[in-house]
This record gives sequence, structure tokens and C-alpha cells, in this order.
Amino acid sequence: MLYYSNYFKLAHGNFGDDLNPWLWSRLAPEVCDQRDPALFLAIGTILSRSVPMAPVKVVFGSGCGSNRPPAIDHRWFIYCVRGPLTAAKLKIDPALAVVDPAVLVRRINLPSLQKTFPISFMPHHQSMPQADWVDLCQRVGIHCIDPRNSADQVLSEVLQTGLLIAEAMHGAIVADALRVPWIPVRLYGNFMEFKWQDWTQSIDVPLHIVSIPPLFERETLSRKGAVDAFKKVAAAAGVGKEKWKRLRVRPSTQAEIEESLCALGKLAKSQTPCLSSDEKIAQLEARLFEKLGQLREDWKRGKFKTAVQNQASPSVASP
Repeated sequence: MLYYSNYFKLAHGNFGDDLNPWLWSRLAPEVCDQRDPALFLAIGTILSRSVPMAPVKVVFGSGCGSNRPPAIDHRWFIYCVRGPLTAAKLKIDPALAVVDPAVLVRRINLPSLQKTFPISFMPHHQSMPQADWVDLCQRVGIHCIDPRNSADQVLSEVLQTGLLIAEAMHGAIVADALRVPWIPVRLYGNFMEFKWQDWTQSIDVPLHIVSIPPLFERETLSRKGAVDAFKKVAAAAGVGKEKWKRLRVRPSTQAEIEESLCALGKLAKSQTPCLSSDEKIAQLEARLFEKLGQLREDWKRGKFKTAVQNQASPSVASP
């Protein structure tokens, strides 16, 4: 992982990560100061052993994934985390589990837009290179939201959507925050159920994932392709990991493409969309905003700069 100042940055862009500079420059500009020695960790599945050990870390809503969690010591100031599974993995007070901080897009004065797209599909950013999803979605009358586009563009398209089919979790999180119903789908092996469970448990929504056969439109001639082919055979025989079944070993046939597109096109009618209650999302937003106010005050009075200097402050903020 590469941390750019205070968030994880991908060269080709990723909506969930790129929400960080977009959101915090508006709600907490002081944490965007690259000269500050503290590392601000917010939106993203970024709490792992790959977080740098040396600097003071200020955590506001980040989550754990399947990797080993970091060792929490006096250099960590945790105001809140994404959900109960992250809190359990870090072995911290369960009261610090609130929700993903992307919910705070509700605090931004976003434009009121007409519902131009009855149904949109937002793939995971790693899924976009596997196939021409813009063209494929058009075949079944679905709008494709590219998670690699700017945060402004993605937010605009979500606001114009009536129902979001989401492989990208932060597409679903923002849709839920903005009161757009959503359906979670799994296509490729990059779908991480742990982080979805972490978030959906925080908003009291049962998680029912719909699996759709993945599509591949490129030839694989590399050594990795041969290894993936072996893994896929092993998984089919019941001796490999479940996610290996979704690895790419050859381009999809026309029949396979039609099968997947048919399944995608039927989702809106066959599945009940998800949406947290108005009361729950308002409650979580208020808790987050209160904790952000506490963090901003601590940041402004130099609490973390002092901690960098003496490395002797408490490790976890009060819930």
C-alpha cells in the first residue's frame, strides 16, 4: 500500500479512496495539511500491518479487511471505526464501531438531480479492466458508473440513479446515505465479504449477496494465467479457495456473456433492494459528525503534534 499524505491513492482512481480528499477538504480541512506529522486514516479498508509504524495515526472510520490487523499502541488515536467486525479484530471498545465515514456526504450540499438512470451498476475498480462494462450494461438497459471517475462525477451519477447494483462497496455506502436503494453483487474474486458484513451490520441491514458469473474479454497468456487455471480446477474439485472459482483463465464465450448479462438484467425484479432506515442513517450521521467535531478540536489544539514529539499519549479516544 502507498499512503499519499492521509489516504490510500490508486493511480487509475478509485471512488472509495478518492472520497477522502473530496470529503475532508470540505468538512475537516485541517486534516488535509500534508505538513502535519500525524497520519489521518479515514475512508477505506486500510487498517492492516501495512500501515507505517512510525507516525502517529488518527483513525476516523477506517476498516479492517482479511489481512492481519495492526498492533494498537500509544501511537494510535481511534475516534471510531467502520463497524463491529473491525472493532472486534482490533480488540477495541465496541462503542467505537460507528459506520463508514462516507456517510458524511449527507453533510454536503449536493445538487438535486432528476432520476435519469432507473438502474445503474457500479463495478469494483479492479473489475473495470476485465470487460467493457459500459457497453455490456447498455445491452441490458443499465447505466454503468465507472468507480475510477472523479468523486464529483460518481456522486452525480448515483444521485441520478433509481436503483444501484453495486460490486463497489462505497458505491453502496454512498447510495444508502443518499437514500438510493442498492443490491450487492459478487462477480470477481476481489469481492471482500468481511468488509461488507462490517458495514451492513453497522447500519442494521442483513447482507444477501447475489453472485453473477464473471465476464472476461481479454486473452490470458501469462504464467499467472496458467497458475490461475490450476487454482480454478482445484476450487471446482473442492480443494481450493472459493474465490478461485472466479479467476480468469480464458475470454468468456458469447453464451457465457449472455448468461451473465441476463442475470444482471433480472436483478431489479428478482431481488429486494437494500436500504437502511431513515432513523438509523440519521442517528449514525449525527454520531459521526459529533466525533468529527471532537477530532477537529483535538487537531487544532495540536494534540497529535504533541504526541509525535513525546510518543506518550493514550492510544484510544473516549467513545
